[in-house]
Amino acid sequence: MTVVLTGGTGFVGSRLCAELLRRTDGPVVCLVRGEDAVAAGRRMRAALAAVDEEAAASPRLRTVAADLSADRFGLSDAVYQRLAREAEAVYHSGASVHLAAPYERVAPVNLGGTQRVIEFCTTGTAKHLHHVSTLGVFLAAREAGMERVDESTTPTLRTCGPFGYLRTKVEAEHAVAAAAADRGVAATVYRPGLVLADSRDGAAPANDFTTCVIAAAIVTGCYPTALGSLPASTVDHTAQAIAVLSLAPGTPGNVYHVMRPEPLPMRELFDRAREHGHRIREVTTRQWRDALHAHRDNPWARAAHALEICTYTLGLTPERRPPEVGGEATADATAGAGVRVPGTGTAYFRRLLTRLEQDHGETLTRR
Repeated sequence: MTVVLTGGTGFVGSRLCAELLRRTDGPVVCLVRGEDAVAAGRRMRAALAAVDEEAAASPRLRTVAADLSADRFGLSDAVYQRLAREAEAVYHSGASVHLAAPYERVAPVNLGGTQRVIEFCTTGTAKHLHHVSTLGVFLAAREAGMERVDESTTPTLRTCGPFGYLRTKVEAEHAVAAAAADRGVAATVYRPGLVLADSRDGAAPANDFTTCVIAAAIVTGCYPTALGSLPASTVDHTAQAIAVLSLAPGTPGNVYHVMRPEPLPMRELFDRAREHGHRIREVTTRQWRDALHAHRDNPWARAAHALEICTYTLGLTPERRPPEVGGEATADATAGAGVRVPGTGTAYFRRLLTRLEQDHGETLTRR
């Protein structure tokens, strides 16, 4: 079976690529931004080598220089048609993940790219579309009157809040649902929760939300009273669960909430940083915002100050706490397939914080 993967150089996508190479026996074709096939291949293998050197060296890994925001992914007609005939499944993990960006900035990739993936799925051989969304589509569900959501809940522009990135993810899900209903596309949707650092080594990208808020707390010496709890799981568990669920029989039409059994209280991020030895204290939301502004020369504080989404993710007011998220059907399916949920206790956060200090120590100094 030949599969096509978008977003293969990303945080989740690189680990999903490794899982697919491990669990399938055909080519895994990655659509990757690059000036040409050589540059795209170099980017893909570098991203994969940081995760799994054996996967990066696999002869079944193929890379095509492509652009999700361009018609036919920017490919020639011959290459596009050949790939459309070969592929039997598409894993659409590619997205512009920028939590502070306006809708217009991220829509060409997040919505336009999904529409192009759908078009690709209806060209040539019939393909199973595995669409990676986010549980952020329900971030403002409580404010919209929903205390609880689960796999059967349909996201709307009210449940995602006033955020461009999340709005594009809702609209992309609607496009996938319409393609399934009107064009017969076999589609499965995966909604990861907050994606945490890798359980094995604590690795996370610099633009990771968790990394940003912890680092900002270290720099400013304070953190806000956080009332929220978010569905979450480590990036390695997220990728493994998506791969295993996607290869199980009878998945078209399903929606999966990929997360650990219990939500993560947001204040735990700061409690763990204190346990690790960082001197940080709890303050009011206003004091926290003032501290971020006072440290605006620091990149972590500046980034956290720009993230209005923190009001919802951290639950800075009772009415803007994230809703309770159900994922029982997904948990049963992954448990039945033998997917283990990594622990996220003291040892895990020690790895996360140690890696943060190793990778970004020079920017964590409090002035």
